[in-house]
Amino acid sequence: MHYVGKKGFISVQQIKKREGRALNIGQLAGMIDKLIGEKKVQLDGQKVVVDLKPLGFTRLLGGGSISRPLRVTVDHCSASALEKIREAGGEAILPTPTTAK
Repeated sequence: MHYVGKKGFISVQQIKKREGRALNIGQLAGMIDKLIGEKKVQLDGQKVVVDLKPLGFTRLLGGGSISRPLRVTVDHCSASALEKIREAGGEAILPTPTTAK
């Protein structure tokens, strides 16, 4: 019998699958006009409503800057990205954590 280790082995593919795809706020700002043209986002007055999950992104990071107000729905958002969204007059909608009973 071989001793494998107490914690086991996690492959690189499992780590990448767990992390999901990330997007910087600056990259999102550059994509907004294209997404509006393709009708993948909606306009609510001056705010652009973006759901990142259908676009294949699960995390929003704070690299870059944004000048338009956005309403972004995303699974995970960094503190710096959340701050930049709020400074531009937008909001981020994050899933509420569920408590196990």
